[in-house]
Amino acid sequence: MVYCSECGKKNDDDAKYCIKCSALITRTSSFEKNIERFADEFGRKAEQFGKHVEKKVKEFVKSLEEESHSELKHCSDCNVECNYDAEYCWKCGKKIE
Repeated sequence: MVYCSECGKKNDDDAKYCIKCSALITRTSSFEKNIERFADEFGRKAEQFGKHVEKKVKEFVKSLEEESHSELKHCSDCNVECNYDAEYCWKCGKKIE
């Protein structure tokens, strides 16, 4: 399919004139083909980069979660998780040892 450079209508590959506005169909130049090729390549690389960033963010979040769990204390009376700096349990009020 080719698109009319005047009105944008999609035409068959073998069309010489646009079926909507009768403008002469001009085939894309090698310059335009290069732009399309580079745009496609850029899109693929941007997608790869996005996946890489997403992976790194997930790893970072996981490390934060693991770090925060290692800093938690457990109440010896009710076994609820408490912040690392808590002196008393937020649920039962007992002193955390």
